[in-house]
Amino acid sequence: MREDDFEVALKVVVVGNGAVGKSSLIQRYCKGVFTAEYKKTIGVDFLERQLSLRGEDVRLMLWDTAGQEEFDAITKAYYRGAQGCVLAFSTTDRESFRAIESWRKKVRNGDMVAVVAALLALLRWLGL
Repeated sequence: MREDDFEVALKVVVVGNGAVGKSSLIQRYCKGVFTAEYKKTIGVDFLERQLSLRGEDVRLMLWDTAGQEEFDAITKAYYRGAQGCVLAFSTTDRESFRAIESWRKKVRNGDMVAVVAALLALLRWLGL
């Protein structure tokens, strides 16, 4: 097999408390649509987007995880093998920011490889 026969794929998990806007962010980025209504993620959802980075085609796989503790056992399995993590919180929910350290610990204990993490503040548009 030639080197250019291999696909470059990046797995990134998006974690944080429920209802902070993780699903909306991923939908907007991958599909170009924004949904104002809240729909709880059950377990894990997945979307992807093709990118060109430094002239190389990359498949970015974004894993949208449920933020409720009741789904911890399910979502933990999806941390495995991820190269990146987005820790998300809402600017209108102080508790979601306080929970970031807990989310960071969960992800660090989840068998991720070479993790790059980003902290993302999401603003809920109250007028929508």
